[in-house]
Amino acid sequence: MAERVLAINPGSTSTKMAVFTRDEKEMELKVDMDPEKVSRGNVYDELPFRKEQIEKELNEHRVNRIDIVIGRGGMLKPLKSGAYTVCGKMISEMKRSLYGNHASNLGAALAEHFGKQYAAGAYIIDPVSVDEMTALARISGVPGIERKSVAHALNIKATARRICEREKWDITKENFVIAHLGGGISVCAMRKGYNIDVNNALLGMGPFSPERAGALPLGGMLELAFAKRMDERSLRRLFTRESGLKGYLGTNDVRKVVSRIRDGDEKAKLIMDAMLYQLRKEIAAMAAVLDFQVKALIVTGGAAYSDYIQDTLQTHLGKSFNIVFHPGENELEAMADGGFRILDGKMRIYDYEKDEV
Repeated sequence: MAERVLAINPGSTSTKMAVFTRDEKEMELKVDMDPEKVSRGNVYDELPFRKEQIEKELNEHRVNRIDIVIGRGGMLKPLKSGAYTVCGKMISEMKRSLYGNHASNLGAALAEHFGKQYAAGAYIIDPVSVDEMTALARISGVPGIERKSVAHALNIKATARRICEREKWDITKENFVIAHLGGGISVCAMRKGYNIDVNNALLGMGPFSPERAGALPLGGMLELAFAKRMDERSLRRLFTRESGLKGYLGTNDVRKVVSRIRDGDEKAKLIMDAMLYQLRKEIAAMAAVLDFQVKALIVTGGAAYSDYIQDTLQTHLGKSFNIVFHPGENELEAMADGGFRILDGKMRIYDYEKDEV
């Protein structure tokens, strides 16, 4: 009987899930959030509604057996790359937003719930807090403030493995710059399989993105915080959900922005080109971290489907890098790949409860 992995990926406006066997994706669903149910506070307020949505879909599709459940890993303490058994300590920390408030924090709780329902193991794999940064990369310039690794580690790791397997490259011997282009943008310097440097893709570093602010002039930040008397919650929401393309143009949909550019919208073109300008600067910076010894620049994430983005990067960076485009979030596939690696005993499983990290 075919083994099945259930992968669950909660996002800011939807929950994506899929059931995989080793040979195929049996079903894939995207369940949009009711805008009225989207929390403006702690994302854990959305948990009952998201459980209900998923249960309804699984019942309608008569999914009656699952061998392992993988949830999207959320905002946790710095962790090694690998798999983690879902446990009470993990869920408690994400429920309290101890390390940050993000929709991915719901992944572990959803995995636990459906793991119990199907009598299956529940895990997270390569959460956003995977940290392999070097000591040099952590220094910020201000004592007491440290640069942190918050990135799309799940897709970055899985995409690098997939490209290396396809091209017959040895990931343990090569260097890559990997850019994940989604609602947030992660640009990573991967040396021999380790993410030795990466921007904080949620809050504070790198290029602005479809909805995030990226690195900002300090003077402007101080003015917002003090002169305009914005509180911390408002600032965090502004910088992580209401900035970037959305802040300037009212939408975080790259396709809509490109359509406006093609209709002659000069502002849309200026803002999009500015985002890609900052992206190119960050890519070059990560190449410098690797002493410009880079096997390939890998570009992934949902926004990487855009011909406009691909053409711009190829025009400006094509002479300096071997660019490999691998569009798509690919997170469900990455979770499924990890699930089967767990079943085969090929992925190390860490115990978060015992701080075995």
